[in-house]
Amino acid sequence: MEIKDINGLFSGKKPLLLAHRGYTPIAPENSLVSFAAAAERHYWAIETDVHETLDGVLVCCHNFSLGKMYGASAKIEECTYAELSKLHIVNGNNCDKYTAEELRLPKFDEYLEICKKSGCVPFIETKGDVVAKTLKAVESFGLTKHSVLSSINFEHIAEARKLNGDIFIHHIFSTPELMERIAEFGNGGLSYNYPILDEVPDGLIEQTHAAGVRVCLRAGDTVENVGRMMSMGLDYIPTNCITPDECNKII
Repeated sequence: MEIKDINGLFSGKKPLLLAHRGYTPIAPENSLVSFAAAAERHYWAIETDVHETLDGVLVCCHNFSLGKMYGASAKIEECTYAELSKLHIVNGNNCDKYTAEELRLPKFDEYLEICKKSGCVPFIETKGDVVAKTLKAVESFGLTKHSVLSSINFEHIAEARKLNGDIFIHHIFSTPELMERIAEFGNGGLSYNYPILDEVPDGLIEQTHAAGVRVCLRAGDTVENVGRMMSMGLDYIPTNCITPDECNKII
């Protein structure tokens, strides 16, 4: 079966590299600085995680709690954005080089603006009950057909497809059984939880493609691994550190 690219997301120059939580070698994850750095390096996509504050503001952060990155005993859903905006990231690369403003909790709209201006695909992982609101925000920026909505929670994927037939959906750490459901939804992809490439079962990638579903694995953190992932036929490649320029040598 030929996989349809109804949104033209996968027609760009290979490999299609996804900057996981922004470009983090020079800035903390999920920060305005890491998003801007990824945009400057012309990644295919920039990944982030989306939560909702107590007063309904969508923000970008991996964890529900701000303890790890912000050093604060606070949960996003229990605080207003005004309260959270007073905090800044204290853990991550080069925190001492950036201002508190650059390291405050980013609003989702700010992330979308960076993606839109740079032409990078927003690759959005939903956390909590935010699918409908996230889709509305993406639509307000005119990015529905240029974005990916992803989640480790399959019900989020199902909800997204029920609400919107255009956005590309992606299930994190999926299974062959759930892959069949993604195939029924259409215009979707997944990742399998095989961090070691040699452990990927023979024929799994081909089986997924035959069902009309795109696939990636984690993570292309060396140029050699990116090359192997390309040879395996993966459609897009998450990375924590490899830049598109570094991959020119393997194209």
